Amino acid sequence: MPFDSPAPVVRHEALNRDHFLLTLESPRIAREARAGQFVMVRTREGSDPLLRRPMSLYRVLPGRRGRIQILYKVVGAGTRYLSRQPVGAALPTLGPLGNGFRLPEPGTRPALVAGGIGIAIFPFLADALRRAGRPAPVLLYGGRSKRDLVALGFFRARRIPVRLATEDGSAGARGFVTRLLEPLLARRRAGERLEMFACGPTPMLKAVGAMATEAGVPCQLALESQMPCGIGVCLGCVVPCPGDERGPVFRRVCTEGPIFRAGEVAL
Repeated sequence: MPFDSPAPVVRHEALNRDHFLLTLESPRIAREARAGQFVMVRTREGSDPLLRRPMSLYRVLPGRRGRIQILYKVVGAGTRYLSRQPVGAALPTLGPLGNGFRLPEPGTRPALVAGGIGIAIFPFLADALRRAGRPAPVLLYGGRSKRDLVALGFFRARRIPVRLATEDGSAGARGFVTRLLEPLLARRRAGERLEMFACGPTPMLKAVGAMATEAGVPCQLALESQMPCGIGVCLGCVVPCPGDERGPVFRRVCTEGPIFRAGEVAL
C-alpha cells in the first residue's frame, strides 16, 4: 500500500557534479518497500515543476529505521531543483510504488547489469539477496565515461565482483556493458545457473533481454519511464507488449512494472 507524506531530508550528498545521494525520513515507506520499487518525489514547493519525479529506491537503511535513500542524476529542471534541497526540507513523497524484483531460486547466481543511473536500483536488491541467503551477485556496470560510474564503493565494500565498461574507454572495457555479458553467458553454458537483472536505457535493456533470451537465461528488466502520476491513472508510461489475436497489448510501467521479465515487453 503506498503512502503519501512529507519526507524530511536528513542527508543530501553530492557524489560528483551531476550525481546526488538523498536520504529521507519516511518510516511507512521504509517499512513496506521492496527492492525494485520506486517513489514519486516532489522536487520543491509550488507548482513549478507541477509533476513529481519517479525515483528508484536505492536502499532502505539497515539500523536506521524509517530512512530511505535515492540516488539520482541531474538531467533537467526537476532534478536540478531537487539537488538544491537542504537538510530539513520536507519533500512530499508517494510510495512505495510498482512491483519489485522476484528473487532468484536458491543456488542461482544473480548478475546485475546496470547502465548509467540504472545502478540506482541495485544496492537495495543486493541487500535483499544477502538477507535471503542467495549467492553473492556479480555487477556488470557501463556508462559513457568513468564519471558516470557512481556508487561503486557500496558494492566493493561488500566484496561483490564488479566489471566495468565505458564507451570512451576511461574505465574498464571499451564499449557497451553488453560486451561484458558474453563471457558470463559462456560460463553459464558450462553449467552455472544464472539469472540476470537489468536496469538502464531502453536500448540497453532491449539488447540485454535479447541476449538472455537467446542463451536461455531468466532475465528481469527494470524499465525507466516518464511517469506523470505513478499510480496508473494517466496512462503516460504505457509500454507495448507482445500482442495476441485480439491486437496489440500495452502495460503501465508504474503499476504493472517497472519490473518485467524479458519477453513480456516489446522494447
